[in-house]
Amino acid sequence: APVTINVACPIAQINATEDYFYTLADAVGKATGGQTITLLLDAEGAGVVINKDVTIDFGGFTYTFNEGVGNIPSNGFQILKDNTVTLMNGKLQVAESAKDKFYTIIQNYANLTVEDMTLDGTNLDKWSATDGDSYTLSNNSGHVDIYSSTIKANDEGAKAFAFDACKYQSYEAPVVTLWDNDNLVFGR
Repeated sequence: APVTINVACPIAQINATEDYFYTLADAVGKATGGQTITLLLDAEGAGVVINKDVTIDFGGFTYTFNEGVGNIPSNGFQILKDNTVTLMNGKLQVAESAKDKFYTIIQNYANLTVEDMTLDGTNLDKWSATDGDSYTLSNNSGHVDIYSSTIKANDEGAKAFAFDACKYQSYEAPVVTLWDNDNLVFGR
């Protein structure tokens, strides 16, 4: 009888010269400040807490979240205060099978650059227990610069937002800038 072998492929690499990683969380965990993580193929996996200066170059590929992070594990990326993060050249979305677990693709408290990205909130179905809202990009602090990107909210009703700028507690108020005419925002 044939034998099926399930071989996992590495999905990410740091600085294109270092070790390969089988999860995005492992790559982010191993990266040191200022390094670039490159996605090597379309991949699906858990969300990631980012607490360092890092660039993630998606290389034209899509990363699909299937498990959330955060206090209420419902975020794809939770980017923590006092960091500088760049997300570029790809797409972020939530898996259809996990949509009831997520209400935010990116929860940001840091300085963030989003360049040539699609942030697809179509599958954000779990609305916040406290706010009743879903956010594709939630900005709670830091400076956010968006270039040539598409941000799409879930189109189910009035409480689904493409992005916000809402100061969190004693943190510095967020500033969000859409820098060019190539940005597309669908939803509130």
